[in-house]
Amino acid sequence: MSMSFPISLEPSHVIRLTRSAAAAAPHEACGVLLGRRAAGERVVTRLTVGRNLSEAHDQFFLDPAHQLEQELAAARRGEEILGIWHSHVSAPATVSHLDLRGAPEEWLRLIARVDDDVLTDLRAWDLVDGRPSEALVHLDLRASASPGGPHGAAHDPGAARTCAAEARAIAPFLPGLHLDA
Repeated sequence: MSMSFPISLEPSHVIRLTRSAAAAAPHEACGVLLGRRAAGERVVTRLTVGRNLSEAHDQFFLDPAHQLEQELAAARRGEEILGIWHSHVSAPATVSHLDLRGAPEEWLRLIARVDDDVLTDLRAWDLVDGRPSEALVHLDLRASASPGGPHGAAHDPGAARTCAAEARAIAPFLPGLHLDA
C-alpha cells in the first residue's frame, strides 16, 4: 500500500496562487508545482501559473503547452514536477472526480479555495491505491525568512518578514495548513 507524503510550500507560493485565483475568478486558476523530494517530503521550489483552457467556471484544463514547458524546465534544473494546483471559487478545497483526471496519478493535487479574493482553505490530495488521500501541507516560514532565500528575500528582508507574519495570521483559518517555523 502506498502512502501520502507531506508537501512543503513557502509563503510566497501561497500568496502567488491566491492572487492568481482571485484574478481568474469566477473561473479556476491553475499551474504546476515543481521541486524535489527530501526526507519523505515534497518541497516546492517553484509554483507556476498556467492558462486554464476550460470554458466552464468550475473546471480547469491546464494548457498542455505550459505543462510541457515546465517538464522541460524541471529537467534542465534537476527538479521534478510534484503536482498541479488549481483554485475552487467559493467551493470546498476537496478533490472531485474531474480533479483526479487532470494530472498523472503520481502527481499531487493542491487545491485552494478562494472566497472574495481571500484564501479560505488549502488542501493537498494524492491518489493512493486509486483513491483520494489528503496530504499534509506545510508552510515553511524558514525559507522566506532566510537572507539568501528565494523570491527576493536576499534583496528585501523586510518583505520576507512581512510574508511570514501574514502566513502566521492566516494559518489558524486554514485547517489543512501546518506551519514550519
